[in-house]
Amino acid sequence: MKYISGASLPHEPADPKNFVLPATMQRLLGREDEESVRLYRVSFESGARTNWHTHNDTQLLFGLSGRCIVRDRAGEELVLDPGDVVVIEAGLEHWHGAA
Repeated sequence: MKYISGASLPHEPADPKNFVLPATMQRLLGREDEESVRLYRVSFESGARTNWHTHNDTQLLFGLSGRCIVRDRAGEELVLDPGDVVVIEAGLEHWHGAA
């Protein structure tokens, strides 16, 4: 088993080329160059969101606090509240951010 204490991990500024307005990330599991599971905790300032992007694998978004909007190019928009999960299929162009 592996225990990960979120309180012990540093908050790093998110790469501004991937986000609109400031956001922070905690790398909870995995490295960018690994072909395995990667897990992040992302915190958005009010109005901040990612740029349009895709992933080569399925992405799971878990709502931890506040509200999150997820939108795809077809115009489907979902709102996550704490405890909600969204599954984004590989290759689907989308963005997500603070509601």
